[in-house]
Amino acid sequence: MLFPELHIFPVVFGVHFGTKFIAVPNKQLCYNCPMKANKLFLVTLLLITGLVFSVHAVTMDGLVTEGEYSRQESFDKGNFKLLWLIEGDKIYFAIDAKAKGWVSIGFDPGTVMSNCDMVFGLVGEPGSVEALDTWSTGIFGPHPVDTDQGGKNDILSYAGNRDGDHVVFEFCRLLNTGDPRDKVIPTSGTLKVVWAYADKLQFTTKHSKAGSAKINIGVTK
Repeated sequence: MLFPELHIFPVVFGVHFGTKFIAVPNKQLCYNCPMKANKLFLVTLLLITGLVFSVHAVTMDGLVTEGEYSRQESFDKGNFKLLWLIEGDKIYFAIDAKAKGWVSIGFDPGTVMSNCDMVFGLVGEPGSVEALDTWSTGIFGPHPVDTDQGGKNDILSYAGNRDGDHVVFEFCRLLNTGDPRDKVIPTSGTLKVVWAYADKLQFTTKHSKAGSAKINIGVTK
């Protein structure tokens, strides 16, 4: 026989992305085959893996690049843009706005702002960034931070960048934090949001513009 000790075994390779598993089917490796064949297959797999994550992964850097987020809505004649991407049990948000002060997004409010799960981004210059996980207790507030109301700070990561009045604020959280001071964000259907921004960075400053809308949250990638 040409290869008397040839041992071939099937190998299942794939990439987990959100709730999907991208498989590379019908491939085999053998430990006594020419190394060139095995290396070629492994290099191909790595290229596929790198392509998947380069296309879909969010870089938490306070910048929004083309294709980084899968969905977007625009409010206030384009002065406030909300972008988002769902990955597995997490959701990534970006606020791209024209604002001198803080920016904010709230989820699933009751009447006006009551019982609204809110996140505030305070992005200063140069590179001073603060993220606040809050809950609105009344129709027009106030909205103390969750940790002052028996909840937790459930913002997993955040970043921001400011160039004059142009501000970008990014953050990530779980779809379901299990915190009574957070709302569960669905992976499909519509979600009511409230958006706002202010002329000053102080958290207690009243907003200069605000509004509400229903967005199509989309589906998990």
